[in-house]
Amino acid sequence: MEERDAIVSRMLTEFPYLPSPTQVVDAALELVDLSRRDVLADLGCGDGTVLLRAVERFGLFSVGFELDERLLRIAKKRIRESGLSHLISLVKADLFQIDVSRFSLIYVYPFPSIIRRLSIKLASECRHGTRILVHDYPLEGLNPLKSITIPSGKQHVHNIYLYVL
Repeated sequence: MEERDAIVSRMLTEFPYLPSPTQVVDAALELVDLSRRDVLADLGCGDGTVLLRAVERFGLFSVGFELDERLLRIAKKRIRESGLSHLISLVKADLFQIDVSRFSLIYVYPFPSIIRRLSIKLASECRHGTRILVHDYPLEGLNPLKSITIPSGKQHVHNIYLYVL
């Protein structure tokens, strides 16, 4: 029971669910010169919104990684209902335990407490030319190629950072 409690505590503190609004996802994906050869990884895919938009708008094969089983069930249901299951894979995984080197495009909406670890992981594992879209919290030690701001109307301004490694 202690191990499960530790996992739940870690999920809530390190990986809370912060959904990306559709208009922010669209703006982020439009920052990148996409090709149908690209493979997108969404690190912490939540309800699958980014995956669905990447497939619907750009036809990208996409893989979502999510630790929270409840969110995975929601994402699976949405993807199944969309009829796009053949272009989207979902994996229950801790983003720090996966190899991101095979992806040409990565999307992440990180929580501030993991930025340092995430920055190191991405810088060390990603291949030359990998594009990384980061929602709201810039990576440490890396300079974005582009950034945009998107007002949400709720007194929050979303920031998207595009990195090319």
